[in-house]
This record gives sequence, C-alpha cells and structure tokens, in this order.
Amino acid sequence: MNEKQQRTWVETISDMINEGPKLLLRLPKIRQSIVSHPVPMFWYGNRRLEIELLMLKYMNRRKQCNGVDGVVNESDSMQISIIIRMDHIVRNIRQRMIEEGSCVNDPKEIIERILM
Repeated sequence: MNEKQQRTWVETISDMINEGPKLLLRLPKIRQSIVSHPVPMFWYGNRRLEIELLMLKYMNRRKQCNGVDGVVNESDSMQISIIIRMDHIVRNIRQRMIEEGSCVNDPKEIIERILM
C-alpha cells in the first residue's frame, strides 16, 4: 500500500472504532434482523441489561462483605438474592433459546454469550 492508501485505511478504521456498537447497524443482515424481529432483540437486550446490573451489584456487595481477614461472608442474604435472581434470568433465557431451536444448554455459556 502506498502512504495515501494507508492513511485512508487508518482513518476509516478509526472512524469505525469511534462509532462503536452503532457500526453493527451498517451490516445488512444484522440491521434486517433488528427490523424484522424487534421483540426478541428487545427481550434479550433487557435480560442482558439486568444481568449486567446484577453482576455489578454482586461485585460491590462482595467487596462490602469482605472481612478484615480477607474472607468473604458467603451467607450474606443480598448476595444470595442476587445469585438467585441471576439464576432465574439464565433459566428463562435458556428456555427461550431452546424454544427458538438453540442447542446451548450450559448456564455459564449462556451468560458468556449474552454478555459478548
């Protein structure tokens, strides 16, 4: 590549990076799936947001429950409630994925995929 082509590439890639997630809307198949199927996208988006918020709450609570000796109080009711809610959400996601024909079955894999 000559210098002008390199500058053009760097500029284009920088613009794409700065655009962030909106860049995905440029991809025709993704844009079409959002337009054609907004309800599932909205449903999964809401579950993702709730899992993200619960994970943040859980990490903050674990920090608060960390004793002087560095041992975390695992019996804290708020931590347990957060874990129970996250488990419930993951089970709902798993059920919906199965109904939609997915073969994903592992809860950890579901959380990894939804948080990608």
